[in-house]
Amino acid sequence: MNFLTEVYWDTGKCPVNQDSISLQEVFLKGERIVFALICDGIGGLWKGELASGFVAEQMTEWFYKEAIPMMEKRKSKNKIRKSGIRSLYACNQKMKDFSEENKEQMGTTVTMLLFHRKNYFLWHSGDTRAYRIAGRGRKGRMKQLTRDHAAQQQVLTKCIGSFVWKEPDSHYGRFTRKNTFLLCSDGFRHIVSDEKMMETLLPEYLTSKEQIERRLREIAEYSKREGEMDNISAVVIRTG
Repeated sequence: MNFLTEVYWDTGKCPVNQDSISLQEVFLKGERIVFALICDGIGGLWKGELASGFVAEQMTEWFYKEAIPMMEKRKSKNKIRKSGIRSLYACNQKMKDFSEENKEQMGTTVTMLLFHRKNYFLWHSGDTRAYRIAGRGRKGRMKQLTRDHAAQQQVLTKCIGSFVWKEPDSHYGRFTRKNTFLLCSDGFRHIVSDEKMMETLLPEYLTSKEQIERRLREIAEYSKREGEMDNISAVVIRTG
């Protein structure tokens, strides 16, 4: 399976970017594997950019040190899914320990995807999102793969951080050619409608990295013109 990938990372109108992203691509026995992650540090808590960066760094390390060896040994999909959960739990515990020592609360959302052969794995906690876009033209369709863990769209009910552990959502599924997978922070999708987002990122339009970057920038610039104040970040994986 071939992939086209690109990232967009924009501080927007904020003084600090509290979003963190990771996009990794490797070949394993001739097969391409893609790992993508987006985290959004929780505003109002201590150093959101450090919280999101820590989880992004730790889970990228997990991808190389645990996920790849498991795939190489052909471990079951469920074992890979549970391994990701355990690593996120370890992140949560380390952040709790740090908080107790420094008397500062910290937390971040996390949404991550792993593609291997024709399977994808998804882990999610918070209100960053994952979408899947398929079809052509008027027959295009977009599905939100995650659900927001938020009360009244403001207070997060799940995250990774210095809080009581709440297991992230996780599942695995199959994908086909000519799909667009989008990971994004809330700043990316607050203002733009689902219809506009889908039409802009239809797989038929994403035939190069340059086109993906241009269309992500188009959405971001539109959002800023319409008053978006938050950081704006996204990762796109287009299956070939």
